[in-house]
Amino acid sequence: METAAWEELCHQCGECCFEKKIDKHGRIITTRIPCRFLDIHSRRCRIYPDRFRYEEDCLKLTAENVPGFDWLPENCAYRQFVKTRDQNNDPEA
Repeated sequence: METAAWEELCHQCGECCFEKKIDKHGRIITTRIPCRFLDIHSRRCRIYPDRFRYEEDCLKLTAENVPGFDWLPENCAYRQFVKTRDQNNDPEA
């Protein structure tokens, strides 16, 4: 899948842009603290094209790494795409 098509999957909910903490039981808890670059009203990143340069905690989501990110919301378009792709056994989708 081309980068532009992959990026268009995002619903821009901003849920992945809130800090995460791991509790004493190993569960990932999403906090109410947004990334400093997240516009909490529009739910869009104010520096999106340069996010990896200015925010070291920002992770590039790819079809390869999304399955390992349990902290992404269940309704995340990337998670849904990968889940559907895997169910259809189509690694190239």
